[in-house]
Amino acid sequence: MLVYDTALGKLSGADVLAFADSEEGESHEGEKDEETVNPVLPTGGDIVYAALFFFALWAALKYVLMPPIQKVRAERAQKIADARDAADNASADMGSAQADYDAALADARTEAARIVEEARAAADARRAELMATAEADAAAVRAAAASEVEAARAQAMTTLRSDVAAVAAGAASTVLGRQIDPAAAQDIADRALQGGQS
Repeated sequence: MLVYDTALGKLSGADVLAFADSEEGESHEGEKDEETVNPVLPTGGDIVYAALFFFALWAALKYVLMPPIQKVRAERAQKIADARDAADNASADMGSAQADYDAALADARTEAARIVEEARAAADARRAELMATAEADAAAVRAAAASEVEAARAQAMTTLRSDVAAVAAGAASTVLGRQIDPAAAQDIADRALQGGQS
């Protein structure tokens, strides 16, 4: 122990040495005590308490905390599986709908081709019918025109015959110096006209 002489107001050298020796001795004793008690190694009571708390924590995790987490994970996995199944079903339905669409489109094209062909055949038949009607009308018009031409020709020939007979009778009367009847000259004029036609 440090002895402080208040009366003298100073320490003696022996007191300082004694103090240093006493402090050194106490520090060596503390080191010996610390070496005997190791705070890292647990004691028997610490091991029991640690085991109790470990098993309590394990039971709480297994039976209280983990079941809701596992339930949520299972529900999520089920939702994912349901979504995959729905996607597969939608894909299969889409493939089926695409096949139905392609079949309907092919049927529509076939039907359109058939309708176009029928319309073409009907148009050809109508055109042939109209052509036949037009040709018949044209033949009727030609026949009517031919009969009109023939009637005009016959009328012209009748008029011409009488005129030719009158001209021939007049010419013959002038040449012969006597009056010739146009009716008598008619036969001669008819023979002359028939000969001129052939």
